[in-house]
Amino acid sequence: MFMTIDKPLQQCTFTIDEWMRDDVVTLPASATVHDAIETMLDKKTNGIVIIDGDGHVAGILSSWDIIKHIVPDYLEEDEHLAAFESADTFCNRVEEVEDDVIEQFMTKDVQTIEQHGSLMKAVTMLSEFHIRQLPVVDVQGKLVGYLNRTDIKRAVGKVLGIGSYLN
Repeated sequence: MFMTIDKPLQQCTFTIDEWMRDDVVTLPASATVHDAIETMLDKKTNGIVIIDGDGHVAGILSSWDIIKHIVPDYLEEDEHLAAFESADTFCNRVEEVEDDVIEQFMTKDVQTIEQHGSLMKAVTMLSEFHIRQLPVVDVQGKLVGYLNRTDIKRAVGKVLGIGSYLN
């Protein structure tokens, strides 16, 4: 099932650019809820990095951001009222927000990390800020990739000598 490697690691200094992915799913801040859902379904992801015209990170949009946006304000104030909503409320609300611009509700306070930093710094940030995806930027602050929990798991696998860490 899993192959272990008996040979110890020659060097164990991991950098972010060794483990990051460069297939980042992005959208501009002017995209709509419709655009975001279409992209998330097409790319099979729950998170999109929002970039400005220069390629800098402007925000992150998660499926949670969209879910929270769908819930009307009056239900956020008293969630017990949801039990009295009609069965078509969800569909009506989705149609109401379909053309809303994601810049209105995306997460704007985004943690990023420079691509040549240590993997330990990335692990610390993922843990400290309870985030699932960490955008990686170059020295000019432009998006070049991202790290997520799976990437960290692959790096742990390499340290432990588990041969399936590349999958």
